[in-house]
Amino acid sequence: MRLSWIVLSALVTLPLPGQLVSADEPVRLDPRSPRWSPLVDVIAKVEPAVVGLFLEGEEPGHFNTGSGTIIHSSGYVLTNDHVLSSDEGYVVLGKMAGRFEVVARLPEKDIAIVRILHVKGRLPVVPLGHSNDVHNGEAVVVAGNPGGRGITITSGIISSKKTYLDMPNALVATKYNLLARDDYLRFDAASNRGNSGGPLVNMEGKIIGIVSRVNPDEQNASFAIPIDRVRKLIGRIVEPELRHDRWVGMTLNPLAEAALVASVEKESPAEVAGILAGDVIESVGGARVRNAAQWTLALDQVLRESEEVEVLASRNGSALPISIQTVPVPALEGVQLDDQEPGLDYRMYLGKFKKLPDFEAMEVARVGQVDALDLEAIQGDQRDDFALIMDAMIHVPEDGLYRFEITSDDGSRVFLHDQLLLDHDGNHPPMTVSRLVRANAGLHPIRIEYFEGGGDQTLTAGLTRVDASEGDSSEELDSQAEAMPLDLQFFRVPVPEPTAEPTSDAASE
Repeated sequence: MRLSWIVLSALVTLPLPGQLVSADEPVRLDPRSPRWSPLVDVIAKVEPAVVGLFLEGEEPGHFNTGSGTIIHSSGYVLTNDHVLSSDEGYVVLGKMAGRFEVVARLPEKDIAIVRILHVKGRLPVVPLGHSNDVHNGEAVVVAGNPGGRGITITSGIISSKKTYLDMPNALVATKYNLLARDDYLRFDAASNRGNSGGPLVNMEGKIIGIVSRVNPDEQNASFAIPIDRVRKLIGRIVEPELRHDRWVGMTLNPLAEAALVASVEKESPAEVAGILAGDVIESVGGARVRNAAQWTLALDQVLRESEEVEVLASRNGSALPISIQTVPVPALEGVQLDDQEPGLDYRMYLGKFKKLPDFEAMEVARVGQVDALDLEAIQGDQRDDFALIMDAMIHVPEDGLYRFEITSDDGSRVFLHDQLLLDHDGNHPPMTVSRLVRANAGLHPIRIEYFEGGGDQTLTAGLTRVDASEGDSSEELDSQAEAMPLDLQFFRVPVPEPTAEPTSDAASE
């Protein structure tokens, strides 16, 4: 690390929002001036909450750069996963510099959350909007850190509210059901290297997308991840309860305009504390929350230091201060068995599918066993138009937090302990989905469902230790562990011993 950056990081701390203006900056325009247009107004609201991210490159003195947006006032920043070449770096906010650390990543969706360290006071934020009602031609603003030269603003319009980057052209797209594929917002505002991770903002000053890609072969062709996808996934990305091993036990509606409780788990700390579905969470630890995403980030902040979560809820117009006393997350219990036979049992079904079928209504075409999750070995001469159910046990070597992932072309589902873990159904090219799970050492029953509709064929699975294993330092967490996936082992499900038939007509005791 260069000495100048060591000195810089030691001398500077992030200021309060009100301290971000220096004497040499121009005087703010009078809002009554004709120069104070709606565009200028939006930029003035957004710019203070857009940050430049700097990560040390492979060569000394060189930095990889990106952008991000503060979406929670304690310093949580939304960005792209591909921006983050390491798990820590420098952040520039206005004219001040500091450090950040990665909170969580979801590489397959190119979304990540980082946290600015040593924050004093509350930082400015850009509120989350919605992307499901975006219109072609709608005016937008892009803010970011192109070239690492600081925050730059451009403007333009939405060129296409739904673009599929995994399709070769629109003609081919007419032959597919696209619901299982990721779509992107296309816009024409200038976007360059370093803009990745920055916000695409509408004229209400709300984020509608994360700037993600550019097509250099087409003029003014840039793409953003729709913010509704982020809203739906942020709970799965951060997973504060699993990461900090402190169970709260409630879910919020990800698309609601308030922190609306959607469900409460039975016998959970939230239920014991008196939280009900339909309640609105107004604040956590005294800090206002406005939606499910802010609830997730506020929970991550609180659970880092406390086993108790103080919330202010509203119910039928009444304010309810509630204290939730967390407990360790219930882990999946493994079983210990001797002399287990490696492999999986499968059942094959034939037919033309666009989604996973109702297996109970179908006849089994073939059954068998394979030593590993090997699609070639399972399918044999049946190249297309089949579906599979595969049952097995997977081995978890130690108690801890794990990421299970599956990559498939076409649709797949994963059940762990008979509970749906991943739903990756639909016709799509090779795509990965993953989820965290807290599991104890031993063997765990797993079921994988899959269908192949035609074309390419892919089915792989992986297991990665996320938290530090025993003996690791507390700093050796997500990234180092996730860089070394485990050898995922499958074992045959044990067959129950047959019960003995009665030897006489006498009633059994």
